[in-house]
Amino acid sequence: MNDSFDEQGKTRVLSPILIGLAGAVFIWFITPYNNFVLGNAYISDDFMPVAALFVVLVLVLGVNPLLRRLAPGAALNAGQMGIVFGILLIASVTPSQGLLRELPYSLAGAAARVSEDSGLADAYAKLKPPPSLFPDTLGYGQDAPASQSFLGELGPGERIPWGAWLAPLFAWSGFLLPWWIMMTALALIVLPQWRDNERQPFPLWEVQRALIEDPQDSGRVAPLFRNGGFWTAVGIVFCLHLLAGGQWYAPERVPAIPLRWDLSACFTEEPFRYLPWYIKSNRIHFMFLGMAFFMPKRVGFSIWFFQLAYALLIMVRQAYYPPFHYGMISDHRIGAWLAVPLGVMWLGRRHWQHVFRCVFRGAAHAADRRDRLAGIAFLGGCLGMFAWLMWVRVNAVWAVALIVLSVLYALGLTRIVAETGLPLMAPDTHYVLTLARLVPVAWRTAASMYWSGIVGFWIGHGNRLCVTTFMVHALGLDKDACPRKHVRLAGLLVGVLALSLIVCGAAHLLASYHHAETLDGRQQPISSWGTRCFAWTGESLLREWKAGQATQVAPYNRAGHIVFGAALAGLLQYLCQASPSWPLHPVALLFVGNWYAHRVWISVLIGWLAKVLILRYGGSRLYHRARAVFVGLVIGEVVAMAFWVGVTIVIAALGLPYRQVDILPF
Repeated sequence: MNDSFDEQGKTRVLSPILIGLAGAVFIWFITPYNNFVLGNAYISDDFMPVAALFVVLVLVLGVNPLLRRLAPGAALNAGQMGIVFGILLIASVTPSQGLLRELPYSLAGAAARVSEDSGLADAYAKLKPPPSLFPDTLGYGQDAPASQSFLGELGPGERIPWGAWLAPLFAWSGFLLPWWIMMTALALIVLPQWRDNERQPFPLWEVQRALIEDPQDSGRVAPLFRNGGFWTAVGIVFCLHLLAGGQWYAPERVPAIPLRWDLSACFTEEPFRYLPWYIKSNRIHFMFLGMAFFMPKRVGFSIWFFQLAYALLIMVRQAYYPPFHYGMISDHRIGAWLAVPLGVMWLGRRHWQHVFRCVFRGAAHAADRRDRLAGIAFLGGCLGMFAWLMWVRVNAVWAVALIVLSVLYALGLTRIVAETGLPLMAPDTHYVLTLARLVPVAWRTAASMYWSGIVGFWIGHGNRLCVTTFMVHALGLDKDACPRKHVRLAGLLVGVLALSLIVCGAAHLLASYHHAETLDGRQQPISSWGTRCFAWTGESLLREWKAGQATQVAPYNRAGHIVFGAALAGLLQYLCQASPSWPLHPVALLFVGNWYAHRVWISVLIGWLAKVLILRYGGSRLYHRARAVFVGLVIGEVVAMAFWVGVTIVIAALGLPYRQVDILPF
């Protein structure tokens, strides 16, 4: 009897893992083909990844109800679905914007540029990077067959040079694995503090948990899917995008209700013509509108308020006090990115102290053992990153600074999503580059400058799909999970990340070596943006170092504006803690002048206004009844995007002309 019970328990654990891994493999192969071979709408590039949600919807609406009818014992419960969903979320990190949109293409692009540019080749010669980091030998006039055919296409009878990429796989894993371990440990550390002590809202959980909730009574689906308001919202959003997409293909036959507008013609007089574009024209994104409903009112208000406030600042400065430099706003944001994570750590300082006491003094119970393992993994990940940076000849002080910035960025982005639920947000590419350029020239070395650019890109813009953020949400899907389960699940998810490097990396090699350009001919190579990332970051700083001076000097006090942004964020954080009624939240400063925020702020405004009106005139009862409707707005946009992605794949498979249907702001 005990053997039977143990066998059943193993099955209950293994089945969601195997199902999750099967879904992960689907994501790892479909994403490179869809995003880069087709040049289609991106499906794994935010914290509500369409590919992962599509798999979850298939399970909860198709597979699980059938199992509950035919084999109830085999159906997945909410805890098991949480494991599946967590694996799918983590599997969405690497296929595109989180890593592989850039890394292999940047390595091949660097080798190709060096072979054609003697000045760049000379700079790389002084840098002396480990040869194993690149698929080809670096040198001016040097043949780079693996890189050239990767950026172009294999010739007749040629085979993919798998061996050329083995050394880069192992070499870059020396940085990626410790980095991911550090960010996973960070998630284990902050989750109990933010969830239990600080009571952060985690709006994404409102949607994610509703999808995998256990049925009530004799139902076969979660209560959400038995709500008429939910399906009404899904249907309306889906129909709007169905018409909009249909108009792309048949503009004269299919009418569409416009979701975008352009009022530029109304702002032609002084000083209003200086208002930035995102005030004059924009569009509604129902995913962000729906998520804004679940934000705290103060956070939602602050996001759209600061967008308007900075728009007015731009207008007044350009009209009456020119010249105005947009870089000043970016510097305010960089200052906030430094201050907000430090403020978050200060608020949780007692918990951090407890974690590191557990590391050095042992653990008394399960929660302490979780904290002890998290603290050890955090320190081990940081030491692994430090060792790798020393291996590539980065100065020790610079290496420590880069590790600190990587921790602050992961903490800051995870805090944004915990506070706002916005599934798509990141700083600009120049987060670390700007700080590196403020360092005196005498302190610079070739390796420190180059790797500040490269590593700075990965810990900033290239980390748009932050492991810490995904990990916190994956671990928190099961509300009843114990600390021991958190540790085991975190270890499993790190293994999923490592496996994705091999499986999804191979999928990218297959895609790029067999396609010189996207099937619609719009991009060559298939990730043209990814090939230039090293040129924009590490190579630009390397050229500046070689010239002996900073070649890009701002015409204003850049350090002063960064300090101002940090001070303003710190002041707002203090006021939020001092007064619950204070209306402005510092997390909104992380959005000012941001490409993503410009495109979603109006949707946040509408969602915030809907919440305010519902609470004011309907109270908490109406608010709780309306929640399913706003979840439906989010899922409706996911379903619409999955539908048009599928349509595009079918049309392309038939060899017919296709177009990308614009739904989300990727």
